[in-house]
Amino acid sequence: MKKGIKVISAAFSMAVLLSSCYIQKETEQVKTITVTGTGTVSDAPDAASVEFSIVNYGWSAKLIVTDNDTLTNRLKDAVKNAGVNEEDITITECSISNPTSQYEARRTLKAVTTNVKLVPAIVDCKSGAFVRLGKTEYFVSDSANTIRRARTAAVQNAQDAASLLAGASGCKIGAVVEINNEEITTSTTSDGKIVTSATIKITYNLE
Repeated sequence: MKKGIKVISAAFSMAVLLSSCYIQKETEQVKTITVTGTGTVSDAPDAASVEFSIVNYGWSAKLIVTDNDTLTNRLKDAVKNAGVNEEDITITECSISNPTSQYEARRTLKAVTTNVKLVPAIVDCKSGAFVRLGKTEYFVSDSANTIRRARTAAVQNAQDAASLLAGASGCKIGAVVEINNEEITTSTTSDGKIVTSATIKITYNLE
């Protein structure tokens, strides 16, 4: 009986020892590196939009809407004659308000063109006191392609930075762990170029 007790006691002591070793073993830490990459693409604008407001006043709401229709159609014909395709011209519904003792009729005509050289001729379509020139904007028509190029440049920039830092510490980068904090911005330079920038944060494993 005593021999059996000794065997059980020895087994229990071994189990405690193994358990102690397991608890004391430190978890191996995974080493990572996080960098921020920026990619910038600069393009000359290949499209533009020009907006006009057609605004007129009168004592009869019905009459000023009719007049506004006539003014808008006249402006639309002029914009088409300037070289803009009809499908690239959008016109809002006519709104009526009563800001003073008279009624006001207002609508907006927007012309888009992929020939930026037409912009001066489109602007010149403004005629008369009832047509007001709104904002004129230049942009890149294939914005999706521009953003894709900026993102690709940002990822490459981040990878180059991570490789440089890892190499300096005697390591090399491994697989990508996480990508986040992406930001896309656009701006216009003094010479009219459209600049698209992508900023992205990437975490890599270190080997």
